[in-house]
This record gives sequence, structure tokens and C-alpha cells, in this order.
Amino acid sequence: MNVKHCIYNKFNSLLYKSSKSRLKIIILFLLITVIIICTMFACKDNSSNILLSIPYFPIQKAGLARMDSLLEGRLELDDNGCLRVNDNFSNYLIIWPYGFSLRTEGEEIQIIDEKGQIFARVGDVIKIGGGEIPGEEARELIEESIVEQPLPDDCQGPYWVTGDWVTEEVVK
Repeated sequence: MNVKHCIYNKFNSLLYKSSKSRLKIIILFLLITVIIICTMFACKDNSSNILLSIPYFPIQKAGLARMDSLLEGRLELDDNGCLRVNDNFSNYLIIWPYGFSLRTEGEEIQIIDEKGQIFARVGDVIKIGGGEIPGEEARELIEESIVEQPLPDDCQGPYWVTGDWVTEEVVK
């Protein structure tokens, strides 16, 4: 065997061994990555708690009949991230009408009406129509018949289901 052929065989042998080593390292890396990802999802908190930085904003299903009582109070964000109206007697979790949405701009939390206009901001005193859903089964009734998604565990009643708006004027 000549020297050239011998060097070629040794080079191929080294190349083959190093590619086997690289393959083992890649497989080990992939295995560790899969374990880490699986652990992250297994340890994830699957409760319905919401992030404090994103207020919970329940919306009614389309086409529901509306109640017509009056609620006047300050729009507040509680410690659990639930938007409520405090009328000095109760602190109602508001179930907003279909078509309304929530928008944040910096620190300001805004309620947007079905026309895309700002209806109110957290801290405003507002007047809205609707009615309270009382009783121990209120949450179950709301989840089954009124909203599209379950209510978070942290957003307990009393509940106010909005009706026709009495006024869009914010009371200062």
C-alpha cells in the first residue's frame, strides 16, 4: 500500500469517527431539548387564573335579551385583574355587551364600544343599563347561557350583565 492511500484511509477513518461523535452530540442535544420542553409544559399552571397585566374582559354572546336596570359607579380594576363597577353597595364584575372590547394604551385601560369609540376608562364613573344575576348559581348560569368562555376563578360575583346603555356620558 502506498503512503498516499494509507493517509487517505486514515483521514476517512477520522472523518467517519468524528461524524459519529457529532451525530451522538446532536442526538443528545435534541433529547435534552425535548426533555426541557416537556418539563416546561408539564409544570405549567393550567388553572384559569389570569395575568394581572391583562384585565379579564367577559363579553356576552350575540343576540341576547337585555335587562334594563341602572348601575352608576366607578369603573375599577381589582387586584385579580377583573374589571368591576363599584356603586358603593356592590362591586360588580361587568359582563360587557357583544361588540365591546378592551384596549390598553400605556397604563390606561379603555373600554371600546361597538363603533370603535372609547366608551370609558378605568377610573371613570359610568352609567350603564343591565341587571344583576343573583344567587349561588349565578356563575354557572352566566357561563352556560351568557358568555362564550368560562369565567376565571379569581373573578367572582356579584355579576352585572349589561343591557342597553342608559348613557354614554361619563360622569366626572
